[in-house]
Amino acid sequence: MNRVCLFIRVSTDKQDYQRQILELNEFCKQKSFEVTETIATKITGTKTFDEREDLQRLFHLAAKKQFDKVVVSELSRIGRNAKDIRNTIDYLHSKRIAIVFRNLGGLESLDDRGNESFVTNIIIAIYSELAQEEKRILSERIKSGLVSARHKGKQIGRPEGKQDDETLLKKYPRLAADLRKGFSLGQCQKLHDVSRNTAIKVRRLCMNHKSA
Repeated sequence: MNRVCLFIRVSTDKQDYQRQILELNEFCKQKSFEVTETIATKITGTKTFDEREDLQRLFHLAAKKQFDKVVVSELSRIGRNAKDIRNTIDYLHSKRIAIVFRNLGGLESLDDRGNESFVTNIIIAIYSELAQEEKRILSERIKSGLVSARHKGKQIGRPEGKQDDETLLKKYPRLAADLRKGFSLGQCQKLHDVSRNTAIKVRRLCMNHKSA
């Protein structure tokens, strides 16, 4: 019986990976795979390797030969960057560990002799590029949506409120005091080691409070 690791990722906290766990466990049961490890996390696939603890754990367990195959629901679970996907696949293959893609009918990245097949490589390359293109399209949609929202006058991000203003003034009381004394923005930046933007915000709040 082949020992396998379930590798599961969802992009946001609003998503639940329990469904993937159930589906992949059922898939492994049909394939007579023994599930010895399950790595499930909520993180965007655009993160780098250093930011992805799930991939780091996968590599660590692979190096210790804790499983023979990695089972994923689809290629994009590994990542959305074609280069990073290929690097992950290459590392697993260097340990003679195959990746099994549930959405491709159980296609395995290595044959029974541990070799990559030409057809498998072509399919992986195509799906890697599709995953990357999907990421690009999603990013453009988000940017377009933000632009459209701004044109419609919608508030983007957290609105400024009275409590936020008070919190900012409490955080920089000495900065506020020096600004009220007539110190310039440049002087305050150096004296209090703050950004020009912060100094401007505090000065604006001081002026508003003075006129109120």
